[in-house]
Amino acid sequence: MGLFIPHDKLKNLKLYKYSSEDHSLVSKYVLKRWWNFFVTIFPMNMAPNVITLLGLGFVLANLATVAYYDPLLNQDSPRWCYFFYAFGLFMYQTFDGCDGCHARRTGQSGPLGELFDHSIDAINTSLAAIILGSVFQLGWGWLLMISQLAAVCNFYTSTWEEYHTHTLYLSVFSGPVEGILIMCGVYILTGIFGPAIWKTPLFTLNLTSIGHGFVDVNGVQLSALAGLSQLYFNISLAQANVAKHYKKDTTHTPKETEELIHKANLGLLPFFANYASYGILVYCFPEVIHQFGFPLMITIGLSIAFCVGRIILAHLTLQEFPFFQATTLVPILQVAFAKLFIDFYGYNKTNTLSALMWLGAGVNLGIHGMFVAEIILEITTYLDIYTLFIKHKKA
Repeated sequence: MGLFIPHDKLKNLKLYKYSSEDHSLVSKYVLKRWWNFFVTIFPMNMAPNVITLLGLGFVLANLATVAYYDPLLNQDSPRWCYFFYAFGLFMYQTFDGCDGCHARRTGQSGPLGELFDHSIDAINTSLAAIILGSVFQLGWGWLLMISQLAAVCNFYTSTWEEYHTHTLYLSVFSGPVEGILIMCGVYILTGIFGPAIWKTPLFTLNLTSIGHGFVDVNGVQLSALAGLSQLYFNISLAQANVAKHYKKDTTHTPKETEELIHKANLGLLPFFANYASYGILVYCFPEVIHQFGFPLMITIGLSIAFCVGRIILAHLTLQEFPFFQATTLVPILQVAFAKLFIDFYGYNKTNTLSALMWLGAGVNLGIHGMFVAEIILEITTYLDIYTLFIKHKKA
């Protein structure tokens, strides 16, 4: 079709070479040894992408458990659920680590595998935020939306960084390693002590000097603050790595280098423009975040997954950075149609918003599905490979 991969860019897939830097001590001394041991349970005729999909299955099982026991994200679940969430998330991390190991041992490493892996990770990021919302009993509200923002922003920034540096950087403390292990620990503690532990006041702030009196700070609020603070440091570190990469290139003058760095930083704007468009939707109709939180979260998650997928694809095929994303228009159109149907035609507000929110989720699912279908068809045809089966076995 050539909609997402121009035909003249397909040849760049053969230039693919995976590059990463993992500075995590936990990954180096613990997890990689565990992955190298665990990967041996997978048969040599199993495609690495199947392992990636199976890992997502654990997260979907966690999500199904939340939907059954705590659909409003504000109630206690049976204690075993929290241990189940910890197990599912840890197994997701394990399978995510093993797919690359298995690709190397079977000689199946390639651009489709990296794209497949990142696309699944992007979906998991939003789903994990919903599960965490149940554990912290955030309900469908602003705190949940902020937690999703922090999670997907880190992922988007990491992908943006990889596009420019051509290397996946994992710092001493990173979300895919330490972040997931901390979440597993949170789930285990919740299983032992109950979710009320996170609502217990930890300390009190005296804000009388600014007219707010005394404010109790609990674990949920502290976690939200830590997540937003970490977001700032991750963005700053990614920007520093990108700047360092361009400054190492001596073929450009200092002025040209600064222009390249400035242009690269502009690539962060589409993410915030995307989120701002959803902010406009929630501002115009605040009830959608409480009454239709699930389709809203899924719509945002699919939108970010599409954005990240396009960046990774541009990285693999050496295309220009994709600044415009069609999914950014979805919430703007939702606001426009809601105003038209509710204010002008007088339709029932709740029914109209319900229809538009689920329609938005469906539209983004369709856009993302079309993207996935095309790139799988184009890449597998050009490279003469299968997605979920091994066509050419390692000699």
